[in-house]
Amino acid sequence: MGHRRSLPKDHPWRKDRKHFNGKREDDEAPISLTGEDVLSQLEKLPTRIPGKHSNKNRKQGEEELNWTKRSILFELPYWSKLKLRHNLDVMHTEKNICESILGTLMNVEGKTKDTMKARLDLEDMKIRKELHLIKKNNDKYAMPAASYVMTKKERQDFCEFIRSVKFPDGYASNISRCITATDQKLSGMKSHDCHVILQRILPPGIRGSLTKEVREVLTELGQFFQHLCCKKLNKTELEKMKSDICLIMCKLEKIYPPAFFDIMVHLSIHLPDEALLGGPVQFRWMYPIERFLCGLKQSVRNKAHPEGSVAEAYIAKECLTFCSMYLKGIETIFNRDDRNNDLEFNDSLSIFEQKCRPVGATTLVNLSPEDFKSITWFVLQNCVEVDPFLDQHKEELVAAGCVNIEKQHIEQFPTWFKEQMIRIYKDDKSAKNESLYSLACAPRRCIKKFAGCIVNGVRFLTRERDSRRKTQNSGIVVYGNHGDETLSFYGVLDDIIQLDYVRGLQKEGNIVSVRVDGKWYEEDSYILADQARQVFYINDPKLGKNWRVVIPVSHRHVYDVSEMADEDIDADDVLSVENGVYQENVTNDPLEVGHGEIELLRRNDLDQEDIDDTIIQVGTRMVDATDLDDIDELDDTMVDYYSTDEASENSHGSEDEIDSDDAS
Repeated sequence: MGHRRSLPKDHPWRKDRKHFNGKREDDEAPISLTGEDVLSQLEKLPTRIPGKHSNKNRKQGEEELNWTKRSILFELPYWSKLKLRHNLDVMHTEKNICESILGTLMNVEGKTKDTMKARLDLEDMKIRKELHLIKKNNDKYAMPAASYVMTKKERQDFCEFIRSVKFPDGYASNISRCITATDQKLSGMKSHDCHVILQRILPPGIRGSLTKEVREVLTELGQFFQHLCCKKLNKTELEKMKSDICLIMCKLEKIYPPAFFDIMVHLSIHLPDEALLGGPVQFRWMYPIERFLCGLKQSVRNKAHPEGSVAEAYIAKECLTFCSMYLKGIETIFNRDDRNNDLEFNDSLSIFEQKCRPVGATTLVNLSPEDFKSITWFVLQNCVEVDPFLDQHKEELVAAGCVNIEKQHIEQFPTWFKEQMIRIYKDDKSAKNESLYSLACAPRRCIKKFAGCIVNGVRFLTRERDSRRKTQNSGIVVYGNHGDETLSFYGVLDDIIQLDYVRGLQKEGNIVSVRVDGKWYEEDSYILADQARQVFYINDPKLGKNWRVVIPVSHRHVYDVSEMADEDIDADDVLSVENGVYQENVTNDPLEVGHGEIELLRRNDLDQEDIDDTIIQVGTRMVDATDLDDIDELDDTMVDYYSTDEASENSHGSEDEIDSDDAS
């Protein structure tokens, strides 16, 4: 609570008593303390013996402020000068927020924040009377259903929606394993599962349920983390995200009870500031560390002596690394190609340099005359080196006064181009002219079909092959022109074909919903391999069975970096982060946060929950802020950082930009 302090002084929500805590907010946002300010406060802190105190319910003195001890890191001479002294882990922050949201949405016992005590808090604060407990005649209380809680039917639909999601190869784990068979709820999610659910699955999954206000704020929260986790961050965008997350937190305050806002939810306010200081999150979050700890855990064979097992495994790995440097031409775990490694061809024509490696069995098929004509024209008009000939032929048609020039151009150009290349190739048999001559002679009518291919490190499969798998690798998007504007054309792969030319030359084959029964440009159905960008489709619970939500895929090991000579690279500047977590490359679409009002807090389509009177009498209400109970106890949220379960988690140039070099 209290996030209205970060709003501008003239913002109307500062005066809103009804939808917040019943009070007017006149305080300003707290000022961040410098290292010198922290040191001056720690000087007043009395020296304490490490460990737990016998009196757990002791009160903090006024001179202690919010400190319990002086960190040993302040012994470092430079520590007080650092701007970013403690790095907030985005991974665990995102995980805890996702679990709180899902636990409350699906009313998971022990995870929901909408409890009887939370309703008593609302009664004590005298706000949201429609959510107060209702006294019944039989000494029981009824708890009205809130707008942020799903009905049983909505929970079942949401679980079925998650079961229907098919991710691309290596994108995420099988999240449907977390759905319990009895009560249709989610449990046992790993950090990466929460990462994918909060950013990608939750926004489209709740489109057909809940109220507009709840859907809107949860979608905005998912977009915030999606933009924050991009591989490349923009300073201007981060400044806007600082104000956006304040509005998102305030909108959550208008919907959820005060018990929802624990320390982990509040930490999201500080994430844009830390990104401005520390750079992209892939260099600062816990995914690489957890994966490294997972490897150490797997090396423990003798659990009575774990340190010795780790040391022995480390020595063995160092020996293998040293020996592999002298093994030339032998595949080892250190020089083995990536699973989705593609092939690169060097040719004088760009059309023959498709980075594509076919996978699967080969099927020979003869093209029909119509398909042969269509695909031949497609290849010619997509070859950059043929563009001058295309312009020349069109100029000749215009000079000849032909009618319907475009149609004549498509029908006559292949024959005209072949005649031109025969004449040119007789005089000049250079490598480029040889390739153009092969292109002009057209491909063989017998083509090769494959069930899959790997392009630029991304695996694609045909729709027929994809239908028998648990993953989805057949969705594609191609950017093209439609009139005067550039549009995204979504579709699925029906066939992957390879054309054979003469002389051995080859040619290698925010929430967006698309209607699967609608088609554009059916007569122009071919694309090049490097024109494809992978997407995957999930069911749209709002628009119906003929609609799919498009999710773009940003793959790891695929980076858009500027090329430079090898001798310009300093070995000390090379930083490789293989954390196995999918991130967007850049923040393409700005995050827009609305200012809508809350229309309905209570759900009239759900029955009230009955509560015994005896429970109400012994229930604990709001805790006084001055009573610090169990102050020396370890915060429950820190348990995630040292959980052994987390270690076994499965991997599933403007000057305004902060790139990888700036962060390192």
